[in-house]
Amino acid sequence: MCRSGIGLLVVGTSLAVLGAACSGDDRGPSQSPLVIEKPATKSGDQQTGPVGLALGNPLRVHITRDGEPVEGVSVTWIAGQGGSIEDAVESDELGIAVAVWTLGPGIGQHVATAEVDGADNSPLSYTATAEPGEPPPPPPGATVQVQSNNVFNPAIVTITEGQSVTWVWSEESGLHNVVPDGVEPPTSGEPEQGPKTYTHTFQNPGRYRYYCSEHGGPDGAGMSGEVLVQGN
Repeated sequence: MCRSGIGLLVVGTSLAVLGAACSGDDRGPSQSPLVIEKPATKSGDQQTGPVGLALGNPLRVHITRDGEPVEGVSVTWIAGQGGSIEDAVESDELGIAVAVWTLGPGIGQHVATAEVDGADNSPLSYTATAEPGEPPPPPPGATVQVQSNNVFNPAIVTITEGQSVTWVWSEESGLHNVVPDGVEPPTSGEPEQGPKTYTHTFQNPGRYRYYCSEHGGPDGAGMSGEVLVQGN
């Protein structure tokens, strides 16, 4: 009787061990986490660019698992200081994911981050220095000085359609305005003392006369001028 009981105990123990081994095989090996890092070159970090504009080089991350590149991974990009991230793409066959960073409106250091959920080294930080942008170019076309001796100088200017004429009052010029003989250029308003500027863009070819209501009149009387607009 004792030997029989011992035999049953051995068989039961063997089955329990076998069951545990089978259960362990079903779980399989665990997967290594993703790793996110900056490429050794051309990461896009530490650039300098004008405020409000996209940086010249995209931001880049390298995504791997066990040292091998991983394709198709989405990256969460966040731009600080009022900037934005555009044209972000998933990692390619080399494990590289890119995005375009547009800086915010403030001058100084800006920061952007790249994050992959659950990845080692995540998030990564990128910095950029925002510098003042170039001032807008002056309106193309011609400039007319509104002078204190009650003349427009030059009295006749020639421009191309789509270009502008800017009238400039100096501080000593006196009270003047720009009034059209017809409908263009629109009136600059009541006569004013300088300094002042007034700009109008002419969209159609033609001959446009104007005058100062204080010192001139239509049809070239007194303080008057002309704008000749040529077609492109």
